[in-house]
Amino acid sequence: MIDDRRTNVDNDGLDPQIEQAVRVLRRSEPVSRAWRDELLAQVPSQVPAPARARRRPGLVLWVPLGIAAALCVAAGLARVTAMRGDAPVRFSLSAPTAKQVSLVGDFDGWNPSAHPMRRSGSDDQWIVDVRLPPGRHVFAYSVDGGLRADPSAPRAVEDDFGVPGSVVVVSHRGGE
Repeated sequence: MIDDRRTNVDNDGLDPQIEQAVRVLRRSEPVSRAWRDELLAQVPSQVPAPARARRRPGLVLWVPLGIAAALCVAAGLARVTAMRGDAPVRFSLSAPTAKQVSLVGDFDGWNPSAHPMRRSGSDDQWIVDVRLPPGRHVFAYSVDGGLRADPSAPRAVEDDFGVPGSVVVVSHRGGE
């Protein structure tokens, strides 16, 4: 409910008739119950259902064909990836006192949770096998939250995150 006692400080210079009209318009007027009931009786009680879309006969055929084509493309990409030479590369680090070690690099967006390492048979070695495409990859180890370069690998020229990284080069299989 609007309070008709409100005043608008901007109305100070308005004509008194306009101010009176504003006060009248701001007042809420009671509506009789009979008028309300008559108005509601004229409103349809059910909303008409939307018209059903006409089905195109060709659509029934094209949807399965599209799904089949997408599956063929996916299978082809998987085969190309396997043929391309993605090979497992074993990374290992000696860190006898570490509680948690992960491999990070440009191949996983430097995400420490992407490639967690596990202890090998000896307690001081941490290992992980990662499939990498052919090419040059910069990497480091996340050891208990801090980054460390691989002491047995060549150093990267770039210095990401203020810690020297290491480089691994993965070659094509089969002389490709």
